[in-house]
Amino acid sequence: MEQGIRIRRVILLWLLLSTALSLQSQSAGDIDTLSQWRVDISWTDGYGIYDDCFKFYISGTEIKDSLVYYKVYKSGYQYEFWSATYSFYQNQYVGLLREQDNKWYSENYYSGNGLLIDFTLEVGDTVISTTAWDDITVTNIDTILIDNEFKKRFHLSCAQSGYTQYIIEDIGSSSGLFQPLSNWFEHIPFMHCYAIDFIPLWINPGAFECDLAVGINEYKTGTDITTYPNPFTTSTTIEYELYTICNIQYTVYNMMGDVVFYSQENMLPPGRHKITWSPGHLPAGLYYGVLRSGEGVSVVKMLKQ
Repeated sequence: MEQGIRIRRVILLWLLLSTALSLQSQSAGDIDTLSQWRVDISWTDGYGIYDDCFKFYISGTEIKDSLVYYKVYKSGYQYEFWSATYSFYQNQYVGLLREQDNKWYSENYYSGNGLLIDFTLEVGDTVISTTAWDDITVTNIDTILIDNEFKKRFHLSCAQSGYTQYIIEDIGSSSGLFQPLSNWFEHIPFMHCYAIDFIPLWINPGAFECDLAVGINEYKTGTDITTYPNPFTTSTTIEYELYTICNIQYTVYNMMGDVVFYSQENMLPPGRHKITWSPGHLPAGLYYGVLRSGEGVSVVKMLKQ
């Protein structure tokens, strides 16, 4: 009898400790750490007109006030129209992101600290967010199919003024990840697509392409990859160089993220290697070739005409 009481006391103590620990250190939630948000921002400072083209991505975690956040970075380039000059950047720290109770919270230089996106909103609710600088309400909620799963799409009243059209559950807004939902003086943000590990899962209907290779140099960690001819009509040759003995996987994705070609080789020696891809049955368009090896990940864009 006493042994049973002791066991129950141990179980109760364990439950109390588990609850206390969960309150002290909450996880960042179900945000996929391989997420990529491809965003463009057009803006002017009175001295020039700029396009900032980049992708957000997650790399590492940070604990603040006993809460676990994901660290968000961006890589891309900025183009200045008047001087026709490019400036490239990589691994630029942006801010922090976490999820709790189907809500995203952030700490970043775009919008400050606090609630970023609330995915529990109902029709008629006012959007409370660090990125909502004007009065914004949810006018309609429907669903869209993303990666074989239906996600809520929250249509916003500010869309009538030419600003953010909607928020998509577990993805962000049509303006980007941290970008304001409403008027941002002299700045026009636009999210082209959302992807996981270079596979586009959602592409904005107004986007020209899902260019996830922006700032791609960060992924060329020792493996150089080229393709020729490019653009091509019937076939193209992918050439890459290895510096050590490697197993490689080469995957080609279409714009919707479907795998249309896959090749695998084991124990390849150092040196230059080639793969010929002849997608005669596939429609014209943009494709992404992703080479994975022990030396890193490299991506190349291929245009079939």
